[in-house]
Amino acid sequence: MRAVVMAGGEGTRLRPLTSNQPKPMVPIVGKPCIEHILELLRQHGFEDVIVTLAFLPQAIRSYFGTGEALGLRIEYSVEETPLGT
Repeated sequence: MRAVVMAGGEGTRLRPLTSNQPKPMVPIVGKPCIEHILELLRQHGFEDVIVTLAFLPQAIRSYFGTGEALGLRIEYSVEETPLGT
């Protein structure tokens, strides 16, 4: 199965936590919020994930890479202009 995770928001309401990192990378119980989401997707049978990015996309890309460490195949789609949800 394939999932899309929208991770492009700036997280303005979470500042100062998101001043220099994307909202999905804010730590919760010792790891980024998005890591919890990706782990749950894997546990529920998802193997392919597309992560949409906009704000500081390299922070997420460099942390997760191809997703192999989580047992996933992660592709990234960077929005040049955030379109919102």
